[in-house]
Amino acid sequence: MADSESIKKMLRSVLQSSKSGVSIGSLQSEYRTLCGEAIPLKKLGFSKLEDYLRSIPSVVRLDYRMGELKCFAAVCQETAHIAELVARQKNSKKCGPSKVINCKMRFKASNPYMLNVTPRSSLRQPSLAVASNWPANRSQTHGGYRGFSASGDYSLYDVSLVQRRITQLLEKYCSGMWMSKLPEVYSQMFKQKLHPQVLIDIEKWTHICQVEKPPSSNRADRLIYPPLPKPPTVSVKSTSSPTASPINSSTAIVPISSCPSKPEQLVAFSPSMNSAPSPPLKSSAVTASAEVRHKIKELLSKYSGGLWAHALPKLFMDTYKMPFPEHVLDNLFQLLDICTVEYPLPHDKNRVRKCLTQCQCSGHTLPSGLEVLSPVVPPCLVVPSEQYPSVLVTEAKSSNAPLFRYVGVNYSHLHEAMEDVMASFYSQSSMQHPLSNPTVGQLVAVRGEDGDDLARAQVMEIMDSNKVKVYYMDYGLSVETSGTNLLHLHQDFLSLPFQATNVRLAGLEAFSSHPSVLSSLDTLAVGKILLMETLKSCEQNEVPVAVLYDTSEEEDLNINSTCLKALQDKTMNNPLTVNVTYKDVSVTNVCADGIMYCQLPSRGNTRLKKLLEQTEVYFISQMTSDYLVARPFSGKFCLARYKGQWARVEITSMHDNRVMEIVFIDFGVPATVEVTDLREIPPLFLKDFTLIPPQAIKCRLAELTVPEGDWSQEAVLWLKEATLGSEDCKMKVIHKGDKLVYMYLFIGVDSQELHKSINHQLDRSKLFRISQHNTNKYSGKPQVRYISLSSSFFQLGQNMDVFVPVACHPGYFVLQPWQDLHKLVVLMGEMMLYYNQTGKTNTVTQIQKREVYAAKIDKNWHRVQVKAILANGLVSVYELDHGKHELVRSTLIRPLIEEFRQLPFQAIAAQLAGVAQQQWSEEASMLFRNHVEKRALVAQVESVHQMSEVKGELWACRLTVYLVDTTMEDRDLWIHSIMTDINGELSSAA
Repeated sequence: MADSESIKKMLRSVLQSSKSGVSIGSLQSEYRTLCGEAIPLKKLGFSKLEDYLRSIPSVVRLDYRMGELKCFAAVCQETAHIAELVARQKNSKKCGPSKVINCKMRFKASNPYMLNVTPRSSLRQPSLAVASNWPANRSQTHGGYRGFSASGDYSLYDVSLVQRRITQLLEKYCSGMWMSKLPEVYSQMFKQKLHPQVLIDIEKWTHICQVEKPPSSNRADRLIYPPLPKPPTVSVKSTSSPTASPINSSTAIVPISSCPSKPEQLVAFSPSMNSAPSPPLKSSAVTASAEVRHKIKELLSKYSGGLWAHALPKLFMDTYKMPFPEHVLDNLFQLLDICTVEYPLPHDKNRVRKCLTQCQCSGHTLPSGLEVLSPVVPPCLVVPSEQYPSVLVTEAKSSNAPLFRYVGVNYSHLHEAMEDVMASFYSQSSMQHPLSNPTVGQLVAVRGEDGDDLARAQVMEIMDSNKVKVYYMDYGLSVETSGTNLLHLHQDFLSLPFQATNVRLAGLEAFSSHPSVLSSLDTLAVGKILLMETLKSCEQNEVPVAVLYDTSEEEDLNINSTCLKALQDKTMNNPLTVNVTYKDVSVTNVCADGIMYCQLPSRGNTRLKKLLEQTEVYFISQMTSDYLVARPFSGKFCLARYKGQWARVEITSMHDNRVMEIVFIDFGVPATVEVTDLREIPPLFLKDFTLIPPQAIKCRLAELTVPEGDWSQEAVLWLKEATLGSEDCKMKVIHKGDKLVYMYLFIGVDSQELHKSINHQLDRSKLFRISQHNTNKYSGKPQVRYISLSSSFFQLGQNMDVFVPVACHPGYFVLQPWQDLHKLVVLMGEMMLYYNQTGKTNTVTQIQKREVYAAKIDKNWHRVQVKAILANGLVSVYELDHGKHELVRSTLIRPLIEEFRQLPFQAIAAQLAGVAQQQWSEEASMLFRNHVEKRALVAQVESVHQMSEVKGELWACRLTVYLVDTTMEDRDLWIHSIMTDINGELSSAA
């Protein structure tokens, strides 16, 4: 890659893959990800990256965006058509809400495998245009179906026989059944096990049965029932009725759903209806008595899987020996406050069976704080399925109940569509009559002051002078408005859950109304779109507990942690002054990059020691498990053991609910621990602990020349031995920044002459220039055994669920078998615990080429193979589980112990089948990466290359596979067909 023209081509490819540009700070890492090495600036005759980029204006265009220097691909005649190709493809289905916050929000993912949905092992065949690429034995043969599965099972089953039996089974169970019960019932009825492939293929047998997923159920199960007869064609004449509903079969369709991850329930509104307003809800139908409602709720509590509506009257009679009021079945909307009504076929509510399940949030208080005076309330708002949904914070009068709205297609977008229909519906002259006698708690439609906007609200207070105070249920705001702006709210506009809801911010419960906390929330959160992480509930029906993040800046900002730090009393720390020398300094930690953490005598330090002693006595006297951390989260403050004593810690990141990274905030020492090592701060001491700022001051030795900006391992070890534990230590402050203090350090000397400082002693030593030649040895084959996935693991024609961590072009990408990814996550957690333990990172590792080691990359420990040992302590490694080439410091490499060699290396090199192998252009490579990289896909094995064919590598085989994206609803996307089409277009364009 030292060739100048090749570097320009690869650099252009990197920049073209990002529509929003690449920051100059991350360009090297992006380039290294693609090419396996950084841009060789020295070979090109440059010392700075920016200087090199400005020298090639035909390739790179530099521009400042939001105060940051970004790099864009320069447009030339050769690449002008690429933008058209990029625009032609669909956007990647990443879960990140990058379009909605501060123009810069990025996805926050703790688990890289959560970026996409789990792949589906069964494949739908490609269109006839590409059918010729597939062997004929993948079709149905001899009246049977050859079922594909991730395990490679090809057993046949008789399709026609199974279809006849399912028809017979559904004649007996005419009311339908849950899909999970089908194998058991089938086995009992026909004395034969149901083939697993049937559960996948049955969705296509629409002439045999109907399969639907309930739109508002939390179950992952599906409903199966006999197909419904087609309704006769009926000509409908338009009629007008004083009690007409805004719902009409010929009206505009707006999707309404209370659960974003489920199929949408379709509710149609009629904006052009010339009808009178519907009567008040209490008189629109005969309401169910309180006794009947209580008995229905009691029945549903016994049937967690739900209950078919048509079966309710008989069950009601058998249980309570009293007739069921039949009119309730015709007005199920009256029960929405105690149960959920699910329509398996939502577009045909009159001809389908209705399933009732107990409402899980019927007791949840609305944000308005008032009881709803109506038998009809919207369904409960369901939490989005993604790990970090976007939210708009509207109000924060308390950290225990900040109001917010979810932002996204199934929430804010859906609500906007409903309000547009409301505005059109109420614009009709027959709908203009104001509400005559509003009552407190009543749900109403409120017209805006401009007369155009309509919103759902609840009456909070009847004031004088025809003024009414209302609470906007979808915005979390209360306003005063004229009584003439209040209209009857039709029940059909209650299909969508109220959008305003609240949570409790984790870690701030004890300071929910503190002025500093509320001020910080108002500044950092209110009016902004943030990411929210909802923590696991400890108690049933409790208000959700959450952590808010602002990811619009270079570093993620934990809102909860920042608000808690606003309570700290800065006067309890020693106010540092430039050119002043401080005595009795304690150096608590020295990092690999030369950063040092020091403690100075202060009022806060003295108070902290007394509190920790009292806490020790308190824990001994209690001897209880009540103070174990039950709900850890990033940014949480708690206690952990440090050198045999309790110390304050902050959780910095979590790898799972068991393993997490912490930092001892008063020592500046990071560590990896298990959750059982942590303790909650007793409420008795919580306020005092919170007021004391961290006692570890982040420092760096001033005027110390470090070659190439890197610290050698020998220099770090020397500095640790010289400073850690020293009792006679002084510090002279030279410069004081916001986060870093530059200083001179003196150990065991009375004078403050600079040449006697640790700074000058280290500078005069040759530790920064120690050669790494003693570690650059190669002893031949690795002496410790390793395990890789052998060719016997794969079978020709096998379908595998895979994850693609790296993709260069169709001729080379890396796969990870999906079925073992959970084992890899567990292994990496164990490696974190082992290698991050204090004292296990101070040894010098003798590094040898082609050997296997553990290396710390981006805060995680990975299994790597050393490819080359470079100058300045850098080592080129290959991640054996993720297929990436990285440059790491030799100080971050450790021996890989036998325990961590048991799981086979997960990265499998592969190439795409169905396309001619060639020198792929930059444009085609970019489009290929956009379709497959960091995606969960299905791979179908076409051929396996044995180890003898792939020399010099640790993996035992290389695959040729078809890649298939199965996330689309109507068809499967075969990647090779896309690349064939794109390659043809590029060839014709050239």
